[in-house]
Formats: sequence, C-alpha cells, structure tokens
Amino acid sequence: MNKYEIVDNKIDTIRKQQLSILNNVVAICNKHELTYFLDGGTLAGAIIYGGFGKYDDDIDISMPREDFEKFLVVCQDELLPNNYLEYYTTTADFSLTFAKVKNRLVNYPEKYRPNDALSHVFIDIFPLDGIRKDGGIKTSIIIFLNDIMKKMIFMRNSTKKKTGIKTVYMYLLRLIKTEYLFKIYYFLFARESNSAYFTNHGGRRKERKNQVLKRKYYFPAKKMLFMGSYYSVPFFPERAITTCNKQYINRYIEKKTFSHIDIERL
Repeated sequence: MNKYEIVDNKIDTIRKQQLSILNNVVAICNKHELTYFLDGGTLAGAIIYGGFGKYDDDIDISMPREDFEKFLVVCQDELLPNNYLEYYTTTADFSLTFAKVKNRLVNYPEKYRPNDALSHVFIDIFPLDGIRKDGGIKTSIIIFLNDIMKKMIFMRNSTKKKTGIKTVYMYLLRLIKTEYLFKIYYFLFARESNSAYFTNHGGRRKERKNQVLKRKYYFPAKKMLFMGSYYSVPFFPERAITTCNKQYINRYIEKKTFSHIDIERL
C-alpha cells in the first residue's frame, strides 16, 4: 500500500466517524424537535456530489440560536458514550464561538498546531443568530464588533502556533476569564430572536465574511441526500451558501487541498 492509499484509508475512517457523530446529533435533534441544517462545505457537497467532496475533511451543520442552546443542554445525557461536546460551557479555555461534537476514539491532527497537539475527530455546530438588516452601517458595525470578539476569544485560548506580538496579546487577554468574554459576546450578538435575517457568525470567513441571509431561505427545511441518508437542509440551499459570493460553489469544486487536517501527521 503506497502513501496515497494510506492517506485515503485514514480519511475514509475519519469520514465514517464524522457521519456517526452526525447521526447521533441528528437523532437528538429529531427526538427533541430541534431544527438543524447541513451548512457550509457539507451543504455544498450534498448539492454537488450527494456526499463528501474529494477534499472535505469535516462536517458542518447549523441551528437557529434557540435550538442550538437547547441542544447544548439535552445532548449532555444523550450523546453516545465516546462522543462528547466541546463548547465554552464544557471545555476550559475554549477558543471558538460555535460548538463541536467529538469522538475520542479517532485522532484528528489539525493544521498549524504543535506536533504534540492532537485533537479528536469532530463535526462543527454553528448557531444562526438573528440580525436586523442585511446591509447598512448598523449591520457593518455588528459584523465588525463580532469579528473583534471572535479574534479575542480565539487568540486567548487557541493552541495554534503564535509568535511575537501575538504571544504578548494572548497573555494580556488571559487576564480576562473566558466566561466573561462569552458573556459580552452573548449580550452583543445572541439576543435578536425575531429578525427576518440570519447570520452564521462562527462560519463567516473569507468569501462569506459579510454574509447575512434571509430567514426565508432556511424555512421550511427540506431533505437532501448526503452519503446515502437524507438530512435537513435550507429550503433554498444554493442561496444559503452563495448569497454573499456567487463563486462559492465553483471554488468548492476547484478545491485542491484539505482545509483542516494535517496530512503529514495522520
């Protein structure tokens, strides 16, 4: 077996475990009538391939904020024995504003981390927060402030390699408790529940950095095939991932590398 076949086999193992985690999460959502959607690259893969694209190395789903918060509570007793939740409420010094459900049986070496920093295979769960308007000064200010808060939390707690001024900044931020940063985050960005628009703050990056979506793009949810099973997706799935950048699908198709996993450490 050559190097490429070994990598393919390991990626296949990771994807199978990610699907197992997804099915566990979906079962909990269905039991408690919580809304979820395939999102990001996972949604793009469902639209184009009916499953993983060649260089997909994670699974993304999203939930309206209210359902997200309910899931954080009910999942604690209903995740399978080797699956576990990572969020600031469960994990000290958590660095992200969205949640992960991981499986402790399969390692997942992430890019740009120290060689001894091993994570476990995971899926990402993004809260969809209400936002009042899809443009204008107020929206721009909200997005700008959100980016600052996300960077502060990430810089404080991430194991990603840092040098120079970033290291100094990290130690200064550690004078503030993580829970206080999240309290500010929730106060500023997680209180708008009846808006006609959604934004996925945790997933806003690169070409989707300024993405604000109409709530009607999501509801009512419908089903779409992904790796042999049907999962919930937005009612207008293409609009949900191309509203901010019309080339998102093309860039996804043309992708030539894995986004998160460090192949050299597999």
